Amino acid sequence: MFCAKNPKVLDDKRKITIWPQWLAALTISLEAIVSGLATGWASPYLAQLTSAEADIPLKLTDTEASWVASLLNLGRLFGALLGAFCQEYVGRKRTLLLSGLPLISSWIFNICATSVTSLYLSRFCSGVGSGILWPAMPLYLGEVADPAIRGSLISMNVNVASVGTFLATVMGPYLSMEMFAYVSLVPNILFVALFSLIPESPYHYALHGDIDEAEASLKWFRREADVKAELQQLQDFVNGASVSILTKLKDFLLPENFKKILILFGLNVFVYTSAYNTMTSYAEIVVTNSGVSITPSIVVMALSFSTIVAGSTAVLLVDTLGRKNLLIVSCVGVFVSLVALGLHFHLLSLNFDPEKLTWLPITSLLSFNLFVSYGLIPVPGTLLGEMFPANLKTLASLCIASGNATLSFLFARTFQPFIAAAGEKVVFWSYGFVVLTAVPYIWYLIPETKGKSLLEIQQSVKQ
Repeated sequence: MFCAKNPKVLDDKRKITIWPQWLAALTISLEAIVSGLATGWASPYLAQLTSAEADIPLKLTDTEASWVASLLNLGRLFGALLGAFCQEYVGRKRTLLLSGLPLISSWIFNICATSVTSLYLSRFCSGVGSGILWPAMPLYLGEVADPAIRGSLISMNVNVASVGTFLATVMGPYLSMEMFAYVSLVPNILFVALFSLIPESPYHYALHGDIDEAEASLKWFRREADVKAELQQLQDFVNGASVSILTKLKDFLLPENFKKILILFGLNVFVYTSAYNTMTSYAEIVVTNSGVSITPSIVVMALSFSTIVAGSTAVLLVDTLGRKNLLIVSCVGVFVSLVALGLHFHLLSLNFDPEKLTWLPITSLLSFNLFVSYGLIPVPGTLLGEMFPANLKTLASLCIASGNATLSFLFARTFQPFIAAAGEKVVFWSYGFVVLTAVPYIWYLIPETKGKSLLEIQQSVKQ
């Protein structure tokens, strides 16, 4: 995190070993997969629970289904608040471990589900766990990673959630909700067991004045005997961070810091307007309504797999092409995809044969998944881990996570009513044109942070 730009050299004398950083990131990815499983659960099972033809004892109305879809996002808000408190006082590592408990609880509620209330509790607990996980993850990885791979590590974990979503779409049509929950418990438990063996962030130790532990943590992640220079840079970075909450709040409200929060929140408004969050929950319903001649669950599996492929590519590109370029390409691609999807529903309203149009919604949704995974999904989390000074990281994380949870809840809760009131074509065209307006926003307001240490980033954004 605090070393020079070259991934191999810290001070032209010493090589850096990066595999421990990748090991930590891969361990965290187990919990990211679990969060993806919780998100992807909605697509196959909401379609079954609202279908008159599905042979399952529990049935939901459209209103109950919209609550099941959106309660995960409401839980994220509570998780973000709890996670921010824990990050401040117990550290990133313990906060990440804590995220495993509500996620485990959610699968237990799912196993015991005999009523819609059990599903409400399950989805809410999933949201609490995800709300704790996602704000802490980019901060932890941002603090342990070398600048040359920091974006890749964070992007990998943001996108590996799509692996969980893909597995959910594959398992959903063939497994009962109970068996799905049992399978999902496995990576959850593995994460808690394995991540317990990974050190805390050296930032947390330095912040609390434990320099010996900070040095030991740096040595574990760098595998080098001499980390004195980096340790000094770390101490410079956290200098002044251990101040009262009132002082932090005062600093947070300074124009230069509050502006960064507003910029990131604005970026996330565009992210959720892209509908990627709601499309994940309602993917099978959207595909069914599009009238494709292919089994909808198979289409959703293919779409989820495309997200994995795109996310893997983004991991390689985010530290090469930069944050801004990926965001702009992503926004333009999402705009074209949503316009094409809206066009399909417009043609259906003109009584075009849906079988002859099967290629259009599938191509549109595939393109949407690819482009949203290139930039709009991974980059905001990367920027959150990079843009704020040491003493404001937790407050920034809380604000952004709370804002994201609120946005995701609102979009998930209003998606079906919006479609019922205006129709699919208006919904998707509206989303598409709003996302297009993100291009000038990104060009003029989002800073480029690739290859810079956190100290360098702070110096550059002040200029």
